[in-house]
Amino acid sequence: MQAMVVSDLAAQQQQSNANVLIERTLCVTLTGSLANLALAGPQAAMWKGANGRERELFCPSMEGGADPAEMTNAIRNAVVRSLTIQEQRSTFPCTLGVSISCVRPTEVTDLGDQYAYTVLPHSVISSPQTVYSCDASLQEDADWRLKFSKWNKSNLESEGVIDVPNQPYLFVHQDHPAMGVLRFNADQLSCDMEKLPKIDGQFYKVTRQIFGECCKTLRTQVLDNMHTADMNMFSLQLHRPHAETWDDLGDGTVALQGFRVKSKWSAEEIEREKEHHLRQFVTTPYQYIARLKVVYEIPRASMPC
Repeated sequence: MQAMVVSDLAAQQQQSNANVLIERTLCVTLTGSLANLALAGPQAAMWKGANGRERELFCPSMEGGADPAEMTNAIRNAVVRSLTIQEQRSTFPCTLGVSISCVRPTEVTDLGDQYAYTVLPHSVISSPQTVYSCDASLQEDADWRLKFSKWNKSNLESEGVIDVPNQPYLFVHQDHPAMGVLRFNADQLSCDMEKLPKIDGQFYKVTRQIFGECCKTLRTQVLDNMHTADMNMFSLQLHRPHAETWDDLGDGTVALQGFRVKSKWSAEEIEREKEHHLRQFVTTPYQYIARLKVVYEIPRASMPC
């Protein structure tokens, strides 16, 4: 048991040395009427960084001569440790479901809809609430992040690979995870990777077919099961649970909340006022504001020294 504890502590220390933890507090503001959101289509009520500003949002300080391309690549391979609502306010008259691109949904409605968290109508939160957390040291992909932090789903076939046009082979860097697959299967392939010649002492000559099979194996058995997230693509989106569209009135239960009939109104006046109330329900601009703290980990190998 003591040996196991020492081993675990050593692994955690190694991981700590290989990665850096970053905190970002995001100020999210989304505004719109239910009618306008219904017209906006699949991108309705979505918040994300402005084009070209992703690095400023999620990369560490660029001091020290850091390569912008390496920094962008580093945040493609992030592991989200936690997401905390610092504060939030919603003037929407209906419940909202919030999905976040890099966070697995943990709240479920009675119909099975899943969200990162939900927001009650006309609600205010002024004390921090953690809606997602994970212990990265317990994840099965920890080894990948230690050994192959430069590679992810978007660059597996390109990073560390020199394409040779019109030839049946490629030059692949010795540290590429595909080379790890070949080393692991060296006995079956009757091939000792350490004895093969290298170009410039770093690149192996590999056929396109073998390289493709290695990458396919890595995608299906490793990358598809990993918990990493691309912070360049971070987005938050509001949804309206249990409604066909944003301006869906349903049976009127939600839309007519707060509607009061005055005793002196005639039947015609009641219908007219009800219609006015429903029109206001879908045309009034509403707002959701939140301060969200995201804690995530990126490879230290891509950080400036």
